[in-house]
Amino acid sequence: MRWLLLCLVIAGCARAGKENSIIGGLFDAGPRDGTDVPPPDGSPIDAPPQQMTLSQTVSAGIAVGTSFNCHRVDTGFTRENSYYRVFTLSEHGITGPLHITQVDFAIDTAVAGAGGQQPGTIRIGTYGGPPGTTTLDGSLVRAIGAVDIQIPDGSGTRMTVPITADVASTASLIVELFIPDGLTAGNKFAIGVNGQGERRPGYTRGPSCGIIDPTTMQSVAADHMLGEADIVMTVTGHTGSAAN
Repeated sequence: MRWLLLCLVIAGCARAGKENSIIGGLFDAGPRDGTDVPPPDGSPIDAPPQQMTLSQTVSAGIAVGTSFNCHRVDTGFTRENSYYRVFTLSEHGITGPLHITQVDFAIDTAVAGAGGQQPGTIRIGTYGGPPGTTTLDGSLVRAIGAVDIQIPDGSGTRMTVPITADVASTASLIVELFIPDGLTAGNKFAIGVNGQGERRPGYTRGPSCGIIDPTTMQSVAADHMLGEADIVMTVTGHTGSAAN
């Protein structure tokens, strides 16, 4: 029984734990491997004056087939995975409370074992640690909201999740996409990423593959000779007493 950590789809892997592996690339992607999906139409200039979208990636495009996750080696079924971003609000020019209205994330691949959709959870909170560290300290997270979701099957797609919370301008906002163990259900999921650069790191956690604490995607990728994988995840909200 083999448990492997990280490898390219066609390369050898480093061992991490029996039967589980974090593997780069879309499952059965075929000719679409590495295909760039452009960002959605629309310009931020059309947004209401008080509305803002927090983003840490240079591009919102999705490079299909370049993501990785923790999953079962022989079936490709996803084990428990989490993906994170931490937004220091002052770095985004926010000087008053931010009233969050939605979280958006990109999907490299989502294939449910049955029913055409699989569960996940969006969690938001504040993070009391310094920005940009290689790992996150879970004891410094204060939860302020969560929404259970059903992720439809797709590749190179995006999902918008309405969620409301208020965060002080002096805080750092942490957003987590939690994907439960899909071994029994036969689910496969990998978050959408690209390699165009980011202003702050995204993080991942996969306990079955030995990644116990949230660790930067770049650190995990570099340790196992995978390419850059910048998580495409944004938060939209507004400042002031009401959205325009």
